Amino acid sequence: MENTTQNPKPRTQAQIEASRRNGAKSKGPVTDEGKAISARNAQRHQIFATITTISGEARADYVQLSSQLYETWCPTDEHERILVDTMATCIWRRMRVLAMESVAFDVQLEKAGVPAPAGIFETFNAFNSLAQESRAFQLLHQYESRYLRAYERASRALLSYRKSKTQEELPEPAPELDQAPTPESEIQNPKNEPKAAAPQPLNRRERRLQKWQKAHPKAPNH
Repeated sequence: MENTTQNPKPRTQAQIEASRRNGAKSKGPVTDEGKAISARNAQRHQIFATITTISGEARADYVQLSSQLYETWCPTDEHERILVDTMATCIWRRMRVLAMESVAFDVQLEKAGVPAPAGIFETFNAFNSLAQESRAFQLLHQYESRYLRAYERASRALLSYRKSKTQEELPEPAPELDQAPTPESEIQNPKNEPKAAAPQPLNRRERRLQKWQKAHPKAPNH
């Protein structure tokens, strides 16, 4: 059986050339402050690589993963850096679990005497046997889901934290003065003078008297 603790496969020449091209595009920090931050980040990545990677895993690859996440998220304070570090750790451990699942399939196929490469039917039988007989395979699946959820929680927490910081930095709006709307009557009468009362309608006797006075203008008033 093949040794499962050997080092990962070496990078292809195409991958090496792609990394060189991407590195040439980035000029890196220019100011002294930016260079100091970059140096502290590099040291931080090395520390996390030491405590996260296990025997047979390349620490340089973990450092590269962390550096790429820092370039993507650009953490600005310690809280954001912790969240990005959590995301890098979750990604790394999830990749480890996926690799262990692949090895578990290879071991089960070898036990069944299936020569490589195995077909889909033989692979399904190996999966069925692992699911029914091996507690380790179930644990691997649980850990994979766990790391994926932890990564998603960290990314959501980072976005929520940045949103709250942005809202705190926004200036508060100036308070609006409570002004009652000016009535139309005051607009037409700026001096606020009282209007003349509307004339009251005449009763029947007064209408008859007014009509008689119009017909007899020279008659004396009673």
